Amino acid sequence: MITPPRFCKLFLPIAISSVLAACGGGGGGGGGAAPSNNVGGTASKGIIIGGTVNAYAIAADGSVDRTTPLATPVVTAEDGTYSLTLNSSYVSGTAIFIEISAEDGATMRCDVTQCGAVDGTPVLFGDTYPLASTFTMAATLPKADTNSVTVNVTPLTDIASKLTLQKVVSGARPSDAALASNAQIANRLGITGGLINQAIVDITNANAVNGATKDALDYNLKAAAAIAAILKDDPSLSLEDAVASLSNQFANGGIADKETTETTAITIEELLEEALAILNAVKAVEGVDADDQELTGASTSITAAEADAEQNGDTTASQGDIPDDIGSEGLVATKAFVKQVRNLASAGIITENQEAFADEIELASEALAADGSTVAEALGLALNAIANAVAEYEDAEDTKPTSSTTDDVTVTITTAGDKETYSVSQDVTVNETVVALVLTAANGTVIDEDNDEVENNDGSVTFTESGTANFDLTISGSATSSAARLSIDEGSALSGSLSFEDESIETETDNSYNETWDGSVSVQSAAASLSVTLAQTDGDNPVSFTGAMSIELDLLSNTEMGEYDSTFDPSGYSDSEEYTETTMIDGLDISLSGDFSDAAGNSLTATLAASLTNFDETCEGKDSYSYGQNGYNFSYFDECDTAETEQDYAMASLSIIFDIDLTGVADDINVNFSASRTGLETGEGSIKLSYGGKQLNLVYEGDDSVSLSNHNNVTLVLTETEVDDETSVSGTINVGNEKFADVSDDSGAVIVRYSDGSFESIM
Repeated sequence: MITPPRFCKLFLPIAISSVLAACGGGGGGGGGAAPSNNVGGTASKGIIIGGTVNAYAIAADGSVDRTTPLATPVVTAEDGTYSLTLNSSYVSGTAIFIEISAEDGATMRCDVTQCGAVDGTPVLFGDTYPLASTFTMAATLPKADTNSVTVNVTPLTDIASKLTLQKVVSGARPSDAALASNAQIANRLGITGGLINQAIVDITNANAVNGATKDALDYNLKAAAAIAAILKDDPSLSLEDAVASLSNQFANGGIADKETTETTAITIEELLEEALAILNAVKAVEGVDADDQELTGASTSITAAEADAEQNGDTTASQGDIPDDIGSEGLVATKAFVKQVRNLASAGIITENQEAFADEIELASEALAADGSTVAEALGLALNAIANAVAEYEDAEDTKPTSSTTDDVTVTITTAGDKETYSVSQDVTVNETVVALVLTAANGTVIDEDNDEVENNDGSVTFTESGTANFDLTISGSATSSAARLSIDEGSALSGSLSFEDESIETETDNSYNETWDGSVSVQSAAASLSVTLAQTDGDNPVSFTGAMSIELDLLSNTEMGEYDSTFDPSGYSDSEEYTETTMIDGLDISLSGDFSDAAGNSLTATLAASLTNFDETCEGKDSYSYGQNGYNFSYFDECDTAETEQDYAMASLSIIFDIDLTGVADDINVNFSASRTGLETGEGSIKLSYGGKQLNLVYEGDDSVSLSNHNNVTLVLTETEVDDETSVSGTINVGNEKFADVSDDSGAVIVRYSDGSFESIM
């Protein structure tokens, strides 16, 4: 669980609900800086080793001036890094085109599931193979204005470089074009922070992956996936052709969230699908901590983004938005950042329609929560009955059953060829509520089961049962109460594999019965893809959710052992039951994406993804009942314990994506919330707001501080301290590594003091 300090005082007055009121004036800029001596970074499509790095100017006609290099060429190291020293040909304040090319001996580490073949041998994830001599990849630096500049070169920076040259051809200054293009690509692909200075992670290397942040993993997975998506559509393409194809697609219109008809153009949905596939390859690398919270957090965020693109995305291609203040620096950027926060804070009141809809959601929540769980439980009963019916049908050697009943739910079995259909159509009572069940499942399940019964020398009987099942069900139907209806649409499917073992021993006499049991069930590689609707069916303005649910599960295991004992004679009766049950879950990923709407026409589109791994819970229970000469006696005990420690605990992460419309803000604001468990009682969370190309990123890492940053690399860090029961807030605002403002509440109000002597107060 996440246990933050009192950040209502610390952050919310600044970022959400308070207004920054100007008390001082003055502007000021960041001041001039000497041209850079060094431009360095890493080349990665995976890691490029021995690639030649050049730096060039961009001519006014949009061409790359290769006649006068701006630095002596260098070769990338084993880890893909390079460092260029600019020469006197570089003109201060102008853009620099960084280009990686492959010459004899240049190699690359494969960072997708397969990178073609060399001499007929497949090149797999993590393998190193030679690059074609025609391979190139670029990044564009708007200007070199500090002593050392980081420019990493990836397929995503290559896209931005192509877009930059296109803008220059249309008349833009190269530096302005580079700023705009880098910002656009970051915006379109949901990348936090800038584009060219993102941390490069060798995702084929366990140490690099284990030490990477969530944002760095997110960037590198997307960079690898962009090319993987191109190659999946056309495996015949060379790597260099795939890079060129991706860049050309963006330059010629951009990328859509999804598509309704299949084309050669990739979509955000396809890119993120490949990112998840690559993530599975990363987790399989020897030494990678697959349960690491940063890796788990990246997985959950990408899962949410993929589900959001698939369910709620736009089919119109886009190149991304450009912030209206892109490129501001120093003190100017700092004050623009404060203004950005002020504008969002001032607009923090949701529109009247959204407020009304929020009220309706709140009013409907209890009804949906109550009957929503009831109709879901009813569907669970139906699915359980169908599962038992499948087992009975498969077990029958001679006459196959035409029906089966479990927990008063009757399943009708029909056949057509080699396929069986299992149907339920009846009313059931759940939680004292009548629910109408209509459910159909088409079976593709294969069961292999062994049973044995042995009579022991002491008169007891031992029953053993074991087997495996590969289940594949397509399901549709509904569960309807007087207040709610849960529907599963046609095309929904469940699949996976199951194994089970069970042993029980029964001993029976004239006045006693005893049974002991020891069994286990393991579900592996389970997946569900469901199209669902949950709707309120009563009320003046009923609320409903319509969308898609996806479930993937690596492993669920359940073991149970116990004993039941009863005795009975003319003087009385007694029975008791004692059990121990252990449940383990590993690799559970769930996503839910769709629309909340009401009868009045209000709606909210949202996506949620959650993951759980390394979950281990043991439950123990004991109950007894007796009556006789001493009357009635009853006792009950039931307790569950996860037995977690500081070193061993379940990992969980959550990601939520939705759009809001705030008065006073021209663009809809995309809200992306993420949270991860980092310890037994600690966690970290972040909120990214994106609108009109702008970003505002809040990060809470589980201590007494939070950071708030934007698209211009401006960062506010606030820390809360307590001395003698008095709480104070202090912090700084930096642009890059340079401080331009201090923040404190020494005077009773939180004050922002700028480096030029002006100040603002937080009221």
